[in-house]
Amino acid sequence: MDPLLVAGCAAGGLLIGDALEPLADRLPKKLPLDRPWWRCPSCASPDTGVGRVPVARTAGRFGPCLSCGATRSHPARPAVQAVLTAAVLAGLAVRFGPDIGLAAYAVVGIGLVAISVIDIESRIVPNRILYPTVALAAPLFVLTAAVDHRWGSLWHAGACAAIGFVAMFVVHTAYPKGLGFGDVRLAGLVGGAAGWMGFRAAFVAFFLMFLLGSVGGILQLAITGAGRRTAIGFAPYMAAGTLAVVIFTMPIFHVVHPLLYRNGS
Repeated sequence: MDPLLVAGCAAGGLLIGDALEPLADRLPKKLPLDRPWWRCPSCASPDTGVGRVPVARTAGRFGPCLSCGATRSHPARPAVQAVLTAAVLAGLAVRFGPDIGLAAYAVVGIGLVAISVIDIESRIVPNRILYPTVALAAPLFVLTAAVDHRWGSLWHAGACAAIGFVAMFVVHTAYPKGLGFGDVRLAGLVGGAAGWMGFRAAFVAFFLMFLLGSVGGILQLAITGAGRRTAIGFAPYMAAGTLAVVIFTMPIFHVVHPLLYRNGS
């Protein structure tokens, strides 16, 4: 493990996660991503004082707007995104070290955090985050394959991306109210990210997605008292299952592999 690399990724994750707030605030409302980036959602007046300081700006979001007096619906969201992104990037840095593949997975990790936060609150997987994530990550995976001569890993990633998309499309077609098409598109990204580690890694990642989704859904319904027809965002569980397999590959395999492959096949 390279401590400086891990610390740098964690620090960068804090800044990047904090900067995701305009996306989380405006994309679900279909608002333009124009300046000022940091502003009151009610009157659009720009933030002032501590509101201009990255990460620390969260402290100033709990009070009313100085211009119109409106309060924010999710004042702690920038801090939550900052911490999550920092944890993901630090975990990836520990897992991969100074490898070129770290750049590809960092893009995937940042995109998954941004998508998950929005899906939890608004039940949508925004294409304006998903497509740029794929467009940036795919060439980086190709570059990694070329530099490290890992064309087999690239083949696995491409195949698993296609298989994941098709499998989730079948589920969506059979029960469209249970799985949105945004989750189908996201399956291509997470399938490719997990598939780079191998076919079994992708299988375990999807297994974890549905396991976490089932447990999380039951807990959510039990806590909120909502009915069974209540929509539950699946993207966070897809992200969690994928990142868990990518970052904790060997520990998870030591637990899951004997259960799934009892005969050593």
